[in-house]
Amino acid sequence: MRKLLAVGTLALGGTSFAVPLINAEFSVGAMSHDPSGYIQYPADTGDRIDLKDTLGLDKKTKPFARAKIELPIVPNIYLQYIPMKFTGKGRYSQTITFGNVTYQANVDLDSSVKADHYDIGLYYNIPFIGAATAGLLDPEIGINVRILDLEGKITGREQGTGITKTESKSITVPVPMLYASLGVNAPYVSLIGELRGITYSGNRYYDITGEVRIKPISIPAMASFFVGAGYRYERLKLDNVSDVNADIKVKSIFANVGVSF
Repeated sequence: MRKLLAVGTLALGGTSFAVPLINAEFSVGAMSHDPSGYIQYPADTGDRIDLKDTLGLDKKTKPFARAKIELPIVPNIYLQYIPMKFTGKGRYSQTITFGNVTYQANVDLDSSVKADHYDIGLYYNIPFIGAATAGLLDPEIGINVRILDLEGKITGREQGTGITKTESKSITVPVPMLYASLGVNAPYVSLIGELRGITYSGNRYYDITGEVRIKPISIPAMASFFVGAGYRYERLKLDNVSDVNADIKVKSIFANVGVSF
């Protein structure tokens, strides 16, 4: 995405139009998420519930999509959508309190955890580094707001009554983060690393992504098509946010296809 597109042409039903001085990149793919860690609700009186050992959450694969639009003067735009949802069945040898329910020991617990991500970022390229390296390095820096749509749900038998009950907790949190990226570009292969992160008041959140891209098809002055694969590590630590404590890690591998103009 280093060159500026003077005239871009998109053929659709025999119609074309020009988009001056704009670069754009769009990609879609699939991401396999492997969660671990714990969640505690309420923060002061609930039990720390292990996502793997107690709830039995396992890997899940979901689609994802992202777009980057580079503009000549105003900040560039980065959009990304990463849905996550995990389900599991587990049990624990002791009673567990989640929300207002204390669940019996040694009975099945059905659970689900949703953690959808919506990213909106504004960033700038650092042009003198790109120019000094003849386009080999492509650094970016900016800010990112990640909207986290979180929900945890547990169903099991209540201690004392034996009645099957479901307790849930959902929060939607906008998280401002610093964003930095570095691309290393060769004619047919690119390496891309991205970092998003923030820490404040005992909370911390960071997201690290590495990707290898192969660009087998390029149409001069029009578009380049690419396929990519990579690894992503995410950690979210909450200290009494909306009455929730959590320390959640998600390791992901992904593959995607895309086009850049």
